[in-house]
Amino acid sequence: MTRYFCISVNFLDPLFHGKGDGEEPEWPPSPMRLFQALVAGARTGCRSRLGKHAIDEAFRWLEKRQPPEVVAPRVQRATGYKLFVPNNDSDRELDRQERLTEKAVQACRLMEETPLHYLWQLQESEWEAARTHVQLLCQRARDIIALGWGIDVAFADGRLLTPGEAAALPGVRWKAWQGFASPTRTNSRVPMEGTLKNLDEVHQSFLMSIDVAKNLYHPPLKTRVFATATYYPKESVPPRPTVGYMLEPPVGGESRYKAFPQTSASVVAGMLRSRACASAKNDPHWTDDEAEKYVAGHAGDAEESVPRFSYLPLPTIGHPHADGLIRRVLIAEPYGVSGVHSRWVARRLRNAELIDEAIEQPCAVLGDLTAEDGVLLAYVGIAQDWSTITPVILPGHDDCKHKKAERLLIKAIVQAGIAFDAIDDLTLQKAPFWSGSHHARLYRRPAHMAQLSGWHVHLRFRQPISGPLAIGAGRHCGLGLFAVCR
Repeated sequence: MTRYFCISVNFLDPLFHGKGDGEEPEWPPSPMRLFQALVAGARTGCRSRLGKHAIDEAFRWLEKRQPPEVVAPRVQRATGYKLFVPNNDSDRELDRQERLTEKAVQACRLMEETPLHYLWQLQESEWEAARTHVQLLCQRARDIIALGWGIDVAFADGRLLTPGEAAALPGVRWKAWQGFASPTRTNSRVPMEGTLKNLDEVHQSFLMSIDVAKNLYHPPLKTRVFATATYYPKESVPPRPTVGYMLEPPVGGESRYKAFPQTSASVVAGMLRSRACASAKNDPHWTDDEAEKYVAGHAGDAEESVPRFSYLPLPTIGHPHADGLIRRVLIAEPYGVSGVHSRWVARRLRNAELIDEAIEQPCAVLGDLTAEDGVLLAYVGIAQDWSTITPVILPGHDDCKHKKAERLLIKAIVQAGIAFDAIDDLTLQKAPFWSGSHHARLYRRPAHMAQLSGWHVHLRFRQPISGPLAIGAGRHCGLGLFAVCR
């Protein structure tokens, strides 16, 4: 059975003063901050000599774990103020008043009297190897004195939870996304292999920073061994890196160019995918295996869960006379990745030709698409309400039963990387929501989806999310594409 190793922290005062790397108030407190507090507690006083080898092994085990889920009380920023404190440069200026420096303070005020929880998931297969480490860490959690600044006095405890107990913890649930730099949130530090050794080196350099014999000061080292992750509430999702193109006439082929009907979205997506695969072949950016999975989307039985590009034709919407024809395309990566592959797409596919395999002739060129394009913004904007342009292809047969279709839709949402907790309301219907869209049965599909059920869907999220949003079995080939409801 899956277990959760949980460390719960209680603050004695409902204020948290810790700051992130950008000097912005940090919430929730980073896993690195908790790790440092655990190490400091275990190294304090006589505890530093009690079972040091065993507890160090437990810390090394913890630093190798994936970033924990965090369940935190809601907060709001308190009113900021400034302190004036003396610099540590009395050797230059003895008068305290002449060496004061400004220090900005802005705390996070806890709005709920509930603990802060850090949850590490433990699979049944790894429990025996982890048992001793978990028991020691549960004991050492009680040695924590503060979390944040020294004035953020706290006490903590560790325990094991069942999945049901973990799910019942009150608070906002935060999920870590690694390898992703958010434009709107500060990255949180998380421990990694070697963090414990680096912390010991930093502490030792601090102890030796003053050479009394020579009356010299050596600046202590700074912590440098850590990874980063961006924490988003589970009710939200991080942005997806994307690259967009305008479909333009091929050189000398204006007579063959035309906008594509949105019922052929999967066909346009197939041409775009073929162009990307051809560009990735023998390109040093990719290994053969990476190109096969990420670009082509081939991964055998794991095809539904493998990280990969989504090829999304964008029907024209957004004004009263929009005709719903496809004149733009978008290539999107999974949620929360770094965007390095999107940058490759932007370099390699600009001005590339899409080939109509039926006539083996170019039918369009991938031209520039500005970020301010009104149609593009209908798909990549930020909103709570989203409705399908092209129908969602459910991952199974609904047997013409609406309740079964709803269950399959929930499965499709989770498969797309979105926590179902993020959904506030949903609606399924066969008729389209948008002018220019068509009945779900009229859209062309790849052969392996021909017998699956298709529905138009409206989703309302608990928090605004950013697009593009596509779910269902056809989410990588232009089906199940949503647009912002204005």
